[in-house]
Amino acid sequence: MRKHMYIFLCFLLTVGCGMQSQLDDLTLVLTIGLDEKDGKIIVYSVSPVFNKEAKNIYEVIRTSGVTLRDNRFKANAFASGKIVGGKTQNVVVSKRIAKNHDMFSYLDVLYRDPKNSTTANFIVFDGPLKNLMYIRLDDKPRLSVAIRDVLLTAHKGKQTTKMDLLQFRRLSIDRAQTPFAPMMKVYKGDLVAGGIALFNEQRKYVGALFQKESPYFAILQKQIKPSTSLTLPIKKQNKQTEFVSISIEHGHFSYKPSFQHGMFRFDVRIKLRAVLTEATAYIDMKKDKQKIEQLLAKEIQKQLESIVRKMQKYEVDPIGFGLYARAYEYKTFKKQKSWAKAFAKADINIRPTVEIINYGVLQ
Repeated sequence: MRKHMYIFLCFLLTVGCGMQSQLDDLTLVLTIGLDEKDGKIIVYSVSPVFNKEAKNIYEVIRTSGVTLRDNRFKANAFASGKIVGGKTQNVVVSKRIAKNHDMFSYLDVLYRDPKNSTTANFIVFDGPLKNLMYIRLDDKPRLSVAIRDVLLTAHKGKQTTKMDLLQFRRLSIDRAQTPFAPMMKVYKGDLVAGGIALFNEQRKYVGALFQKESPYFAILQKQIKPSTSLTLPIKKQNKQTEFVSISIEHGHFSYKPSFQHGMFRFDVRIKLRAVLTEATAYIDMKKDKQKIEQLLAKEIQKQLESIVRKMQKYEVDPIGFGLYARAYEYKTFKKQKSWAKAFAKADINIRPTVEIINYGVLQ
């Protein structure tokens, strides 16, 4: 028995060694960047360098062509090894190309070719893409890893969102919702992730939510875990503005759609349970707890309504109000030629409440 097991293991090792590819012979594209110039698509391919004699730990290949596949063909002339796209972690497009073109026309090959990865992060870059591709990050790991880490950290802190290629495609073909993506930029020589890019039904960039609006976007999406931190202004009786910070730990959401007077109506009820983490003025919680909760709820309502108005202005529905309309008012929803235009006219009534469940050890 041991003899047969030994022969079997030797066979596996022999086969494995015969089929493996040397890393030195491959160019693993971990990040793909898309920009445009003079009517042509500019493609950046970022790959790690495994050669010990190389000075740089990653290489950037820039090509110009008419399609992504055309650029891949041209990049083979510059690559130090066979280009492999199945390990791609990030696909970054400039705001310029996202604004001028349907994203499907350039991302088609990434979905069509099964060798490519559809779990890569999809990111919109605010500015010329060369500013990102040739940035020097002496205090961070390889560029592809740095992009991924910065994005994940900002997503956990509710400063942006997260989107992969497969989810972007699913949202793009769903009549009840429009796609969105995280945004990134270079600020003072460092990577910064913040804000949310909004796409219309034609998969074109039409606007964005600012970094400070991202936590409220997460609330509307029911994504408050891990805890969502907010700093809100509170006006005292002497009209002086103070600030209160809370950490939202729990939430209960109710979205009730209806169709009245030729338009959709949504009654949104949000119950938030939060921990008071900071106050710039003394607050007697035993006396003023209910008043503070009402003031916080009023400010949160103001911010949520502002975001919804912006989305209606751009005629986009990244939250997915259309999902509720389709589920509860299907016959009326089915008649809409464009859900985005119907959503832009919808009456959305948001009523949040806040309950402070803990306010620290000072009192």
